[in-house]
Amino acid sequence: MTNAQAARIFEEIAVLLEIQGEDAFRVNTYRKVARTVEDLASDINDVAARGELAKLPGIGKASAEKLSELLTTGRLALREELRQHVPDTLLELLRVPSLGPRKAALLWREVGVTSLAELKTAIDNGKLVGLKGFGAKTIEHFKHGIEFLESTAGRVRIGKAWPMAIYLRDAMRAQPGVSRCELAGSLRRGAETIGDLDLLCSAVDGPAAVRAFTAFPGVLQVLAAGDTKGSVLIELGNQRVQVDLRVVPADSFGAAWQYFTGSKQHNVGVRERAVKRGWTLNEYGLYEGERVIASKTEEDIYAAMGLPWYPPELREDRFEFDLSAVPHDLISLDHIRGDLHMHTTASDGRNSIAEMVAAAKARGYEIVCITDHSQSSAIANGLKPDRLMQHIRDVREVARRITGITVWVGAEVDILAEGRLDYGDDVLEQLDFVVASVHVGMSQDRELNTRRTLAAIRNPFVNLIAHPSGRLINRREAMPLDVETIAKEAARTGTSLEINASTYRLDLKDQHARLARDLGAKICIDTDAHSTDQLDQMPFGVMTARRAGLLRGDVLNAQGPEAIREFVLAKRRHSAR
Repeated sequence: MTNAQAARIFEEIAVLLEIQGEDAFRVNTYRKVARTVEDLASDINDVAARGELAKLPGIGKASAEKLSELLTTGRLALREELRQHVPDTLLELLRVPSLGPRKAALLWREVGVTSLAELKTAIDNGKLVGLKGFGAKTIEHFKHGIEFLESTAGRVRIGKAWPMAIYLRDAMRAQPGVSRCELAGSLRRGAETIGDLDLLCSAVDGPAAVRAFTAFPGVLQVLAAGDTKGSVLIELGNQRVQVDLRVVPADSFGAAWQYFTGSKQHNVGVRERAVKRGWTLNEYGLYEGERVIASKTEEDIYAAMGLPWYPPELREDRFEFDLSAVPHDLISLDHIRGDLHMHTTASDGRNSIAEMVAAAKARGYEIVCITDHSQSSAIANGLKPDRLMQHIRDVREVARRITGITVWVGAEVDILAEGRLDYGDDVLEQLDFVVASVHVGMSQDRELNTRRTLAAIRNPFVNLIAHPSGRLINRREAMPLDVETIAKEAARTGTSLEINASTYRLDLKDQHARLARDLGAKICIDTDAHSTDQLDQMPFGVMTARRAGLLRGDVLNAQGPEAIREFVLAKRRHSAR
């Protein structure tokens, strides 16, 4: 059973208990277990095998016993018992925005609604009219929520949502009377997928700002348009996404920005610290009674409670509250000095070697490595050894012609099913930097996947394991992999692990990148660009690294060319002993 599967079961138990009317403490106990397991970078089965479940944060003895029961048997007696009393299909209702467990329980007990389809029918037939807590606006909101679910395909990749969010932000900034507009929500935190987009603005005339927002080109449907809030649906490719705009007074902007950026768990942690001081914190400000302590800036809010200003990427209640200060060298985009994984027309890229190098130089990089595909990637026009030899000469020629940047030639070499590499060592040793990756045969066998990756790591010429889990966000699940073992061996051998900045991948994900760093592995953030414009994906890889809390020294390509060269040579020297 995977971490995600176990977490989902404990979250379901929390929801089912809440529907039954259990007290909040018991409900939150199961919810904390779910979140702990979901955020865990190590495999929960390994933790259980070491007898360390009760050592995990938020998991006591009783919860550890239930987790052990689930992992050992694949079942949990409490869940089975709850399912006998509460219809499973009630969980569908919670996908409707603003429809929580309590309202789901009312719909079930008072109207007999147990599924999304039944809710839609009940609304159409007027069965919710007069039901306590279900006014006309609430019912209409649920109706729109169901329509939204029917027209969307789940969460949107950050790379897909980002350009639209920037367009809307800038369009709002250009409106008369708007003094400020900023991104908020999970997008600002650099989450890999986005449920909806959040914008926050200050304006002289709130209703006018909302009217302008709801009239933008591209708005498919206006869900709400009030004096201080507007909600619309826009289309991104084949998905529809909700965008919310909130208009707040300038004096409250900092409090509102902190509140609407989230995450929910981070905000709970901040509010708990305010409560301990006898203060209250909401989207309007930090208060002692009626007195405003802080409200204008996020920095003021955090400083008043003796906390550092946390960069948005850290606000997930994972480790930020353990920091007395945010490290000055938390990785940032201006630390990145090169890109060591990209493709050209020699394999399946869209731009030439010279064009890719020139584009990298234009971005201020000091080093670039061309890593076209190896021979087994036939679909990607992979290079057989004779073509690779010519390709090496071609890259070396470009390196002579384009000055002011170090140009390396490498290859992205397939890790074959049995762990053998797609080129022999006699070929690999002629390359400056070798990227190894799994593209086919992604087995559901965790041991097999781990074994073949370990074999690649132990090769003296392999310098980077690219997109280690092989996942494609919203398209393909990660292959089962013992990331902890992989990271330990990468650290031992001097092999880097990639955060692939493609927003289809972002692999390693943030939790795994933090685990790998903590175990001593070096991380490399690359775009895997197949065209010059895809070099612009680097910020998303950096966001992922920041969410992992990585520092400049943890990232290979935040070092200069000589340091990277020494990293490569050190492994070759060590392996030759």
